[in-house]
Amino acid sequence: MKISHLLLPGVLVLLGVTCNKSKYQTKPQISIESINSPVPVGGSMQAMLKFTQKDGKLGQGSFIAIRNRLNQQQLPPGTASADTLVSPIPEFPDKNEGEFQFTLDYTYLHQSDTQNDTIRFKFAVVDRVGNKSDTISSPIIVIESP
Repeated sequence: MKISHLLLPGVLVLLGVTCNKSKYQTKPQISIESINSPVPVGGSMQAMLKFTQKDGKLGQGSFIAIRNRLNQQQLPPGTASADTLVSPIPEFPDKNEGEFQFTLDYTYLHQSDTQNDTIRFKFAVVDRVGNKSDTISSPIIVIESP
């Protein structure tokens, strides 16, 4: 019995050492630090996003934002604008972590003159060597109607 009690702490220490993962992964990780809502008439939506990546190769990659309009009332045909935006990420020195801001103007976000627009965004990044992050979703964002 005493031998098994002596082995248990050694096994627990071994598990703690072998299961210790770096907080950085090769696949980029993104999270939303803040996002403003409601967006007033004439204003802009500003999302502050944080990234981490083991190899720090996010500069010169791509940022993807997909808008999902949640309103129950449909828009008249031909009045909707593109829902998927793909933007190049500017070149910057390789970093394992950092923040960036994504801003969209009211004129892009606003679609209905009869009700507030309610939207949710999905965000993802692809680094310059093709590693893709998981897709994350924003909270619901309200775009005020004039």
